[in-house]
Formats: sequence, C-alpha cells, structure tokens
Amino acid sequence: MVTVTALKQEQSTNAVGMSITATTGDTLRERGIDSVEDLTKLVPGFTVQESGFNSTSYTLRGVGFFNSDLATPPAVTVYVDEAPLPYPAMTKLAAFDLARVEVLKGPQGTLFGENATGGAINYIAAKPTDTPQSGVDASYGTFNRVQLGGYVSGPLGDDLTGRLALQVRRGDAWQESATRPGDRLGGILEIQGRGTLEWDPDEQFTSRLTVTITHDGSDSQASQFIAPFTSFPALAVPGLSTFPVATKPRLADWTPVRPDTNTPFPYASNTTLYQASWRNDYALSENITATSLSSFAYFHLGYGQDQDGTPFHFGEAIDQNGRISSVFQELRVVGRQQRFNWLLGANYQRDSVFDEPLEFISDNDAAHLFQTLDPQANADESRFKGQMRAETYSAFGRAEFNITDELTLEGAVRYNSDRRTFDNCAFIVTDHLARFENLARGGAPPTLNVGDCYIVDTANGSRPVSNIHNILNQDSVPWKIGLTWTPQPDILAYANVSRGYKAGAAAVLAAATTDQVKPVPQESLLAYEVGLKAGLFDRRVQLNTSLFHYDYKDKQLRGEELDPIFGPLEALVSIPKSHVDGAEVQLTAQPLTGLTIDTALTYVQTEIDQFTGFNALAQLGNESHTPFPFAPKWQPITNIDYNFPLSEDVEGFVGGTHTYNSKTYTGIGALNILRIDSYNLFDLRAGVAFDNGRYRVWAWGKNITNQYYWTDAFAYGNTISRFAGQPATFGISFSDHF
Repeated sequence: MVTVTALKQEQSTNAVGMSITATTGDTLRERGIDSVEDLTKLVPGFTVQESGFNSTSYTLRGVGFFNSDLATPPAVTVYVDEAPLPYPAMTKLAAFDLARVEVLKGPQGTLFGENATGGAINYIAAKPTDTPQSGVDASYGTFNRVQLGGYVSGPLGDDLTGRLALQVRRGDAWQESATRPGDRLGGILEIQGRGTLEWDPDEQFTSRLTVTITHDGSDSQASQFIAPFTSFPALAVPGLSTFPVATKPRLADWTPVRPDTNTPFPYASNTTLYQASWRNDYALSENITATSLSSFAYFHLGYGQDQDGTPFHFGEAIDQNGRISSVFQELRVVGRQQRFNWLLGANYQRDSVFDEPLEFISDNDAAHLFQTLDPQANADESRFKGQMRAETYSAFGRAEFNITDELTLEGAVRYNSDRRTFDNCAFIVTDHLARFENLARGGAPPTLNVGDCYIVDTANGSRPVSNIHNILNQDSVPWKIGLTWTPQPDILAYANVSRGYKAGAAAVLAAATTDQVKPVPQESLLAYEVGLKAGLFDRRVQLNTSLFHYDYKDKQLRGEELDPIFGPLEALVSIPKSHVDGAEVQLTAQPLTGLTIDTALTYVQTEIDQFTGFNALAQLGNESHTPFPFAPKWQPITNIDYNFPLSEDVEGFVGGTHTYNSKTYTGIGALNILRIDSYNLFDLRAGVAFDNGRYRVWAWGKNITNQYYWTDAFAYGNTISRFAGQPATFGISFSDHF
C-alpha cells in the first residue's frame, strides 16, 4: 500500500476513509506520467481541458471549472508538498522528481481550504537521503523529443542533507498547417529544477526548504477548424465557408504573422514559475507535533495562441505580461491521545493576479459593420486587462474518536474569510477600433479615443466606463462528518457527508458590457459518499468501491451572453441548482508472481436541475436536465504490468495502459457541434532491468492505435474549433539510479 498524507499525517491509503488514487514516483516514470495532463491515465473520473488562452482546467468526478484566464480559481487545486499552486496555469511543469502523487476525491475544504470542491492533487517531491544517491533518466521519441534529467542526493554535514534535481525536454513541432505545406507548430522546450535542504539537528525538530523553478518555452497548441459560425454571413471573410475541416490529429491552422507589425506571430511561450516552501516540524511531546508551512510562488506568463483554427484574424491572442504572486502560511498542531486524535490549525493566503492579453479580431464579420459609414472603422484589435487581489484567512480543526477498536467517528470544520477585489476593462488600441466604437454607440458622448476603456455600463445609459471595480467579500464554513468501520485489519468501510466551497470570481475577457465581467458568487457542494476498501486473498487482491451523490448550489460555469453587435461573448454564469450521482470501483490484483492488474471504473451522471439562460452558442432557453461540460459518464482505466526473470541479474518487464472516455460536451446545453466523441487510448511498454533494477532500458508507445480524439471544442469569433490530442508516438528510455 502507498503511504499518503491525505489527512496531513502519514497513513496507508487503506486506513483513510475517502476515495484516493495514489502511486509512487517510480510507477509514474515507468508509465510515462510526467504532467498533470497525464494523470488521466492514472485517475478514473479525471479530465483535462485546454483553452484558447494557453490555460488548463481540471475536472474530477464531473466537478470542475473550465477556465480561460489566470485569475479564476479552480475546483480541483494542485499542491506540491501541501503548498498550493492556486491557479491552474502554474501547475503545468510541477510533476517531476516525485516520491508519489495523491489524488483526493470529493470536497477537501476542511484541511486544504477553498477551491477543492472536486478534489485535490498533492505532488510529494522526492526528499534528501541519508546516504549518497544519484540517478539519470533519458528518453528519445517521435518528433525528435529528447528528455534528460537527473538528481543527486545525500548528506552535506552532520545534520544536513540535500537533493538537487534537473530535467530538460525538447522536441520538434508536431502540428501541420492545413493551408501552408511545410509550416509546423508545436515544438517543446521545458526546463525544470528543484533543490531541497533538510536540517535534522535532533529527534524533535526537522526543517526543510524546497525551491522549484520551471520554464516553459514550448509552442502553444493551434486548434482545428470544425465549422464557420457567423452572426452576419454577408460580412464574412472570403474563404471561410470553404475552409478545410480538420479530420486528422496533426492537421490544424494558425495565423503566421502579427497583423499589427507584419512580423512572425510569437507562438513560443516564455513562462516561468518560482516556488519556495519552508516546512518546520517540532515534536512538542511524544504525541504532539507542531508544523509551520510557508510558501511563496511567483508566476510569469508569456504566450501567443490562435484559437480559431484558420489563418484569418478571428481571435489570436498575445499575452506577454501575465503575473501571479501567492503567499501562503499555515500553522497547525497534531495530537494523539489514546482513542482521540486531533488537529488544530490556521492559515493565511494572499494572491495577486494581473493579466493583459492583446487580441486580434479584424476578420470577424461584426468588425466590418460600420465600414459603409466610415471605411476606417474596424474592430481590429483590443487589449483587455484584469487585476484580482485575494486575501483569505482560515481556521480549521479535525477530531477523530475511536468509539471502539473497529468504529471511528471523524469530524472536521473550517472557517474561511475570503476578500477579493477585481478591476477589469477592455481598451482601444487603434484608431480603427475607436471609430468603430463611436459609431456603435451612435456618436453618443463622450468620444472614445485610443487608450480609452470601451466597455459600456448597461445600468447607466450604456456610457463607457474607465474601470470596472468589483468586490466579493464572502465567508464560508466547509465541514465534514465521517464514520469508518474496520471489522478486520484488511477491510474498511466508510460513510462521509461533507460540504465544500469554491470562491467567487470575475472573468478577464474582451467584454463589451459591464454585465460580462459581473462577478459570480461562491459555489457550494454538499457531498454524500459511502465506500469500501478490502484487502482479499492474503492481500493479493485489493478492492475499493464507492457511491457518491453531490448537491450543487450556484455552480460556476463559463457561459455566454448575446451582445447586440458582436454576437456571442463569454461570461461567467451561476447555475442555481445541479447535482451529480456516481460510482467508482477499483480492483488491483496479483494473480501470479510478477503480474499486477490494476483496473478502475468511474461512472458519473451530472445534471443541471435549474437554469434558464444562454447555452454555449448564446441561444436563450431552459437548459435544465442537461449535463455538465467535460463530464463523460464512463471512464475506465486498466494498467497491466508483468515482471519476469531473464537471468540471475536481469529482469524483463512488459506493460500496457488502456483508457476510455465516453462522449461528453464542452459547454452548457449539450450541443452536438460542441461534442467530444468517445475515444480509446492504448499505451504499451517493454524493457529489461539489470543489477537489481539499477539500470533499466525500455521501449514505449503512446496512443499506439493513432486514435483521433479531442479534449475541447468551442465557438470563438467566426469559427467553431477544437483542440486535438496528440497522435501515436514511440520512443526508448533509459534510467540509472544508484
């Protein structure tokens, strides 16, 4: 069994009364799982979504939030050694040099705080060792992808140990232009580094400082064109109606040059994360330990991305100055006294997020609405700016009482005081847009000029504003009550009721009216879950099952509003009532020496109970009884690994992974044009290990059947487009750990 810290103390997964998927760093490396996105091969019920603004969102058991800006908090939060990376854009390169990963399902608000209504992903970094150790990992694969990494670890003094890990990945472009033969996109350049110092002056005190630095210089992904989506067909750009529809995984298209400077479009990212965490543990007595966890994270985002799948200017974005800073401090005390275990703690978090994308829209049909009145009037480009500041104060506690040797009652509660401010606007960049906006307003004063904010206040006669300032001050009290029954050492049954919260938010987007950036309030989720964990046949079989029901209130979704000029425009919406029903089963068996079969299945049925508003194409209607976006009903995962001796010092190993996602939809309303079809993915691996596993060489293939699939589909500008998954890739890897 894997040891986890789900309850902020080390326990076996079988001793924790909740659904957890956990595995070791060695297993992650052998299966090629080296990013949050790859966790879809490990965690049933987990999906990952890419947006057109170089951001990523996560959904677990149907609970998630599709995010396309820096400032909106997630519903599934990622942590490194319990220190939060509070916004999804920060998490892309966090998964390297790991001891293990823990995925906790269901609301985790009592111990991990807000924004974990769907669950929490906790990466546990590898720690310094008492003896000298080092290792090297290398791989080469399709598209000339090279990965080289290594670490050194060991004592630096009598009471001081350290570890340093580095990894570099690079690769050629994998996407091909549909209209420009030989033009490719999708190169990879990633650099990751982590250093750890641990000081153990005596048996009572441990201090650990970890610094992580990552840099992403990879190309952003281009989307694939599906269909035209125009509001004014007579004004559509020539060639749109006959533009080729992509039907292969590598085929896509993008704008080759910036329209404002006629220079190559900057698709390569320039994104860096710095994170420092400092943990101190002090044993106040044999049964009481105090912990201080401090962290600081700074993230800088730079990218260019084309999300319409064409060379036209429908919505390319450049963001060279996105910034996030996050300060986190937690203090807690854990105690154990006979039948009673307890935890008390408090924490503080302060976040500051700034984002300022520049968007090119000159080929949109609506951009030419007023050119018969003024040939120079063109909605060609705009800059939209957003700044969010958040302060959260929390106090929390957990108690566990062993009623009998078999029966344990758990209770936990947290108080959050969340204070958020938002400042948003969209600015005129060119004289062309200024002319357009003045005509769109019928010449009403004041006259707009370059540098002005052009968003209009719908509650004040549609007059333009200089800034939109919103405040959300909301408190929440997540809680949990649980009961576990252990009739024998290898069997645990549990029942939990818990409530979690996701903080309110205001979107950063190219809005036309104040309504589009109006904040949505915090959402809450009430979760009921029962489950069983059973070690059978002398622990050769592990069976985990669970049933769950979630009641949602004010669920946040990325939706649409219908602008009278620009047509469908994005906005955040709040769904009054919705729910999730589901079940999970996982079976891990070792029927033969060396053979491990690990198979799991998640079923979720999501439903909006009450909502009248716009669907994903800005069509007004009653969307009750439609499913959540990005929530496939069926998600089975199977991993099979077989190790067998070849000689006294040589061992062979083979393995395979199968994942399946049933169909789902990407927006409100379950529209077929925005459907993600079901798909199967197969990975294979085979190799040999020498000298008791010190040296390993193996060949691997991912998506070996070259399944064409996609992870997102969306309407933007004058197109409906999608992001395709990568085609079949093959390679060879080597590791030397000593």
